[in-house]
Amino acid sequence: MPINLMLKMPILAGAQEQRKFANDGIAESKEDGLVVLSPADKSPFRRILYVDGYGGASMWEKIKKGEVPSHHLRGCLELVRMGYEVALAEPLPDVNLRRRPVPHDLRLLKMVRSWLKRGDIVYCGHNLLFWLPLLNALGMLGRPIVSHLFGREDLPVSRGHNGIIGLTPAAAEQGKRLAPHAKVVHLGWGTDLSSFPKLAYRPEAFFSCGITLRDHRTLSLAAARCRQRIEVICPGVDGDIKWPANVRVTDGGRGWTVDDKKVSYNDLLYKHYARSSGSLIILKNHRFVQQTAPGFTELIEAMAMARPVIITRTPALADEIDVEGAGWGLFVPMEDPDALSEAIDFLGDNPSQAEEMGRRGRRLAERHYNMERYARDLHKFFESL
Repeated sequence: MPINLMLKMPILAGAQEQRKFANDGIAESKEDGLVVLSPADKSPFRRILYVDGYGGASMWEKIKKGEVPSHHLRGCLELVRMGYEVALAEPLPDVNLRRRPVPHDLRLLKMVRSWLKRGDIVYCGHNLLFWLPLLNALGMLGRPIVSHLFGREDLPVSRGHNGIIGLTPAAAEQGKRLAPHAKVVHLGWGTDLSSFPKLAYRPEAFFSCGITLRDHRTLSLAAARCRQRIEVICPGVDGDIKWPANVRVTDGGRGWTVDDKKVSYNDLLYKHYARSSGSLIILKNHRFVQQTAPGFTELIEAMAMARPVIITRTPALADEIDVEGAGWGLFVPMEDPDALSEAIDFLGDNPSQAEEMGRRGRRLAERHYNMERYARDLHKFFESL
């Protein structure tokens, strides 16, 4: 059977299965122009207004079509099945980057006051809110606000937050420092495992993707020194980097959202991860790498796909998941092409060991880094506010 036909068959099956799961137990309606998701078989006991830098109605439509895994809604679908009612706000930009503080999250004020009751929650998937926490700090909102941190990031108007979710230990420490009055919890993120099929390990090339702070220069130097094939998906191709002949580079599209991408989610799974010898998460030696957790999404997706990882040792991610201690991957120092090439050749020359490492990663995802566990812990945290 031709390889392109072999790839098409599981793509359709995977998308159909995800569509079925995404809609399971969820009813959909509209409120003040926002999509509202409600439990189909019970009365909701609490409401949440969810906002992030991406999301809203368009993200929900993509999840229903099987184009995007549901963990990008940070546990919202699982919460709905538990009995929450969730309104999906349209995406907000990062006010610190865009420098446009008006109207920003002020546009959500009407929904907060009319739809949320006291005890209901404004839930932000990152650290994007500005005006709502300020109003809350002034005693003018009366609804708990909870935001995520990935690492040692800033949190605008931290005193206006009632809860902070640290996705890494470093983030939880930062939350306690910024908002000592707020409740802070460390909840490691995870995937929607129903979106990630168990595919046989058939290694053909190491795989690198991702859009944030990837060190392609070090990767190109390592590739020239190793014996393995490598596939790289870049957010735009950098003409200053010279890739050797054993590397195939694909322009994945610039930008932060799914709409900006040239490589689909199903292609990632069935054309890249399916043939991956292991994932390469190689990050720049940059201050933002120390402050945040770039590569976290790729890390948990490689885990779900049962592929071993080689990853740059950076504080936030290394504190969250010790890939070597878990027997699932290898750490390499920053900007060290020799160490990286040695790690790539080691896994490439030992496929049985690499396959077992990948299995350990999948078991770790099934045990802890999954949306079902994450949503249960999230519910307990909301109950404690």
